Amino acid sequence: MRYSPAPALSRQYGRECLLTMLSSSPNLPAKQRIRQAFDQAATTYDEAADVQREVCDRLADYFEQVGGDFEPDTILDAGCGTGYGVQWLEQCWPFAALSLVDFAPGMLLASRTRSPQALRVCADIEALPFADDQFDLYWSSLAWQWNDPERCLTEAGRVLKPDGMLAVATLGTNNFPELRHAFNEIDDYSHVLAIPDPARLLAGCHLGHWQVQLWQRQPVRRYYPDLRTLLRRVKAVGAREVEQRRPAPLSRTAWQAITTRYERLREDRGLPLTYDGVWLIADWRGARVKGD
Repeated sequence: MRYSPAPALSRQYGRECLLTMLSSSPNLPAKQRIRQAFDQAATTYDEAADVQREVCDRLADYFEQVGGDFEPDTILDAGCGTGYGVQWLEQCWPFAALSLVDFAPGMLLASRTRSPQALRVCADIEALPFADDQFDLYWSSLAWQWNDPERCLTEAGRVLKPDGMLAVATLGTNNFPELRHAFNEIDDYSHVLAIPDPARLLAGCHLGHWQVQLWQRQPVRRYYPDLRTLLRRVKAVGAREVEQRRPAPLSRTAWQAITTRYERLREDRGLPLTYDGVWLIADWRGARVKGD
């Protein structure tokens, strides 16, 4: 693994630690597109991210139910975005040392308004630039779906201290079913990012050194007046990356067909868009073997 400084951001942050991780992941081109999408969405994200806030709020509520009197001294927010979850973390544990990680530098810059004192690191959450056994709480809301969840789970176990806790909100395979339906049979390209099956994540917990405290999977739905507004809202939060990119834009005829198919799904409240929400809270019971 190699690291290189991000000069422009480093100058802007002054003495704050900001690193850019160069991963050897075979999915690097797709990740670069994802990073660019979220960088471009940094200024519009908060205005459009009502679903993201709801999912994060549910994660906080679930943690309060099962976390008891847990008191972390060190917290990692992996995939922090603009820092919405940081507000709750700092409210609950104002004296904990907080580290924020995100793949998109623009998101990290935006997070400064919510937590100016936190340590910020621009890095890939599949390969965190932290030592083993460093954090008491690993927190992540709507970031793992852009990555390999099993790698993320492995990294979470690596950086967590024994008896640390994991709190993750992500998405399942039935994300945006309405969009999949509307684009079906238009061409041979995938127009919605393929998300790994969260069942693999749960299986990884049961096979590893994790004690699952909570596992929830529930849809989160929003309604929009028309397809144009819906797609603009998705774009505004950076969630526009597709699995396979078309070499040319869709034709007017294709868009008319897509709109017609989506209109058939219209309900009284408008055109639906469904997020497949997944919430996981677990205790890390791993004991690192000397020499690992």
